[in-house]
Amino acid sequence: MELIKKSILLIILAIVSFSTAFAQKDISNIEKLKETVAWTKENKEAIYNVTENPFKKPDWGFYTKKNDVVYAHVYHWPEDGKLIIDREIKVRTSYLNYGDKKLKTKLVDGNLTVFLPKEAPSTIATVIKIQLTPTEDWANFKRYRKANTELKKPAKNEKRVVFIGNSITDNWTRDHGSFFEANPSYVNRGISGQTSAQMLLRFRTDVIKLQPKVVVISAGTNDIAGNRGAIGINEIAGNIFSMAELAKANNIKVVLASVLPASSYSWSPSVEPADKIIELNKLVKAYAKKNKVVYLDYYTPMVNADKGLIKNLGRDTVHPNAAGYDIMEPLVKKAIMTVLK
Repeated sequence: MELIKKSILLIILAIVSFSTAFAQKDISNIEKLKETVAWTKENKEAIYNVTENPFKKPDWGFYTKKNDVVYAHVYHWPEDGKLIIDREIKVRTSYLNYGDKKLKTKLVDGNLTVFLPKEAPSTIATVIKIQLTPTEDWANFKRYRKANTELKKPAKNEKRVVFIGNSITDNWTRDHGSFFEANPSYVNRGISGQTSAQMLLRFRTDVIKLQPKVVVISAGTNDIAGNRGAIGINEIAGNIFSMAELAKANNIKVVLASVLPASSYSWSPSVEPADKIIELNKLVKAYAKKNKVVYLDYYTPMVNADKGLIKNLGRDTVHPNAAGYDIMEPLVKKAIMTVLK
């Protein structure tokens, strides 16, 4: 409660500093103070649990942001009714009164302009709610965008290897980074939580464009966990096969890694993954044999009697620890050497 009181006081002080009404009158006026508190309650959506935004501060007030909504706090109402907002704001719809009245927004002489009523509804500040156009980076292309730009083309005799995968690949650099340090031609492009569909979508950007000789594909466990919704084993396998075929079409040799054993998922407790992992691994192994692709079997040396991950090889039921990576590293190096021969 004390924290809430302090937050309200800070907001009131901010309003006082911006409002021309307060600049012209005695701020000790109790009626004005009550009006400000009332304004704060009416506009709590634009005040509480908001974050900083990347937009330049305008001369008419300031912005706050919450998820896919930007709130324009207008203290200096434009006389012509044209509110110029940052052009970087990807507007879907603008509203007055938090959705009661839709406002016209268009580009005028290069300025992104919201058309307002002639008079300001509030004597303190009027909040314009701006619903943003969704910009979800579903496959998380931005994760490695900078790293990919900075990565030089492979040297003449370099045998670059790209690892694409989920958290098991992603955490490899963090939890056992000496492996990648000892093998500078190995490039980690794992992203925690990703499914095979997300990896397939970013395969061209995070694998093909890096011009590797080999790609190590590790995918499937997050699909089984249902991270992006329900999906069948055959569909998961199909996404993995599509990545392999994209690689082969671009003269990149392929290593298809098995899914590691897992008895349960802490983030998806209703799923029983053990038998589904076995089924997916069989499909991947059969595809590898038929298409003369190297199959990398992490599963067999890491599985316990209950079809789960051997306890001392994991930091939980899914992710390997340093001892687990010690098992995986010579296996993947052998697989890479095999395809390079």
